[in-house]
Amino acid sequence: MSLADLQSRGLIERLDVELARALGRMPGASSPEVELAIALTSRNVRRGHSCFPLGTSAAEIWARDAAPLYSVPDAEQWRKALAKSRLTQEGPLVLDEAGRLYLRRYWQLERDIARQLAVRASVPPIVADDAAWLNASLERLFPEEPDSPQRRAAQNALQHSISLLCGGPGTGKTTTVAAIVALIIEGQLRATGAAPKVMLLAPTGKSAARLGEAVRQAKARIQASEEVLEQIPEQASTVHRALGMQRGGMHFRRSADLPLEAEVLVVDEASMIDLVLMRQLLEATPRDATLLIVGDPDQLTSVEAGSVLRDLVTASAQTGWRDRATYLTTTYRYDEEQPLGQLVAAIRNGEGSLVEALLAREDADDVVWASAGGLQAELDRAATHWSEVLATGNAREHFELRGRYVVLSPFRRGPVGTRQLGSSIRDRLASPTGDAPRVTPIIIEENSHELRVYNGDFAMLVGGQPPTATVQSDTEGFREIAEARLPRFSDAFALSVHKAQGSEFDEVLLVLPEEDAPLLTRELLYTAVSRARKRVRVVGPKQIVAAALERRAQRYSGLVDAIGRALG
Repeated sequence: MSLADLQSRGLIERLDVELARALGRMPGASSPEVELAIALTSRNVRRGHSCFPLGTSAAEIWARDAAPLYSVPDAEQWRKALAKSRLTQEGPLVLDEAGRLYLRRYWQLERDIARQLAVRASVPPIVADDAAWLNASLERLFPEEPDSPQRRAAQNALQHSISLLCGGPGTGKTTTVAAIVALIIEGQLRATGAAPKVMLLAPTGKSAARLGEAVRQAKARIQASEEVLEQIPEQASTVHRALGMQRGGMHFRRSADLPLEAEVLVVDEASMIDLVLMRQLLEATPRDATLLIVGDPDQLTSVEAGSVLRDLVTASAQTGWRDRATYLTTTYRYDEEQPLGQLVAAIRNGEGSLVEALLAREDADDVVWASAGGLQAELDRAATHWSEVLATGNAREHFELRGRYVVLSPFRRGPVGTRQLGSSIRDRLASPTGDAPRVTPIIIEENSHELRVYNGDFAMLVGGQPPTATVQSDTEGFREIAEARLPRFSDAFALSVHKAQGSEFDEVLLVLPEEDAPLLTRELLYTAVSRARKRVRVVGPKQIVAAALERRAQRYSGLVDAIGRALG
């Protein structure tokens, strides 16, 4: 079995082969086993893992139809070959004690994150010395039961410099965050007479805008003085922008030498944050600051390498970095009898029979299922929505209408990929003469620090001389940028589930393929369906839904072990 053979059959990519061959040219570095391990490690990183466990079987590496054709060395054979190689002896590879092979950069990222957590574990807690005042404040700001998860989350944030607040959509995470921030501000005003600076962060422009709006609404529900409420910001920034991401995305202006100017930081939608971004965020957070990490660990993980939020939740249960995570489980968005809320919970819990029963209901308005044959009718409905969106040239109205409906697919390419679905919708919108609409909804796909636009930002492209895009900014409202200056973008008639993460829509149309694929997982279904506030429509075979529910999205990582070692 050669690398060229694996590449020709599409089981590894050319990039993986070229890296293995390039490293294998080092004297005393190469053997067929070593080169295969390098190629598979590179493949894993491209797929979001941080490492390649040597004990992975051929059946786990490749699809069921390809696995019987190939074999891989056993873990011990691979370990011996790699131990002899110069590549693992202060070279570009690291083989850890658990038999995980890393490209050294990702091994270092995990260690840097673990080191930051260990250092901050010893930071004195922000705890008021007046127990009577603290108890009274907790009762006022958190009127739930004394042992409610909301109060536990607040006490966690007071006791630890870094804590986690987890929960699904509609569980009150933002209201809890606003109350926690109010409590910290009250305590600081009482102790020092000065309010701490608070910073709200999220991974994408859309999620940042939604966080700011959610905090503004939450402030109206918490019992705090005007002086305190005024100190809670209503605008959020993208993490990239706050850190001062430089061109190419590899360097950041903010670091330990030039930290963020905030004493309280809230980071929402943390499931989308990868190893690189989390390491930089921890490095740039002042040592004595309070960092509250918020997210839903059941959602899809980051596009780039790592499953940081999920690993931090695991570390909170299994290592000396203990009891830092609080879960909110009660959903306030959906009525308990509402099929949509039941569907979201059933998918999260992997309850296949209940999911099937909910999709089969014909009396539900908020959960609608159609077979693949119903796709054309659904695309007609999508075109009706988009004709209304594109009829307005008003930016605020345009983006408000876009929040009402979205077409989602797990894929970009293929018969039901976003490109094909978008093309089908565009064809329906063309005038009788074949002219395309003057307004096009687009989504930015590349970060531009210079323009202050980031991957995932929504924009409205308007034809003209020259064509101009209005970008929905996280902190600046709407900004106009000439199309020629924009970084890479695509139309947004249909979005991938990953691109929609961090956003919410009144109605979601999820289009599934007729054939199963490894990408279809429980986490993907959950993320897609939980984007809906009022209604979800699912098109595709029910057996595809059932297969996805049985498949979990796994990310190979050594971060939990690294945290355990760093804490001793």
